[in-house]
Amino acid sequence: MQKVIRNMKKYTFIAEYRGGTYISQYVTLSIENALVEWVNNLDSKYFSHHKKKLLRKEIVDVDFPPLPIDGVDKVWCGCYLSGKYFLLLNIIETA
Repeated sequence: MQKVIRNMKKYTFIAEYRGGTYISQYVTLSIENALVEWVNNLDSKYFSHHKKKLLRKEIVDVDFPPLPIDGVDKVWCGCYLSGKYFLLLNIIETA
């Protein structure tokens, strides 16, 4: 059990969507797991079940994950369309 705890990483998500900035953090084993957690926890006020499913497919299941930023360690960025709205997603592996 201790081994798993040592391998956990904290990821900070900064999402720009519909004129707002939304920040959340998840502690998981990998960025892939953090992405799943982030999509699963999107606010249903802004993201219907259908939109979450589409984003999950685009970001997690299909090959459009956020890309690492050149020259910056442990930082990723992705751009997506959620219906007619643009979503800018920045992720930082934080200490």
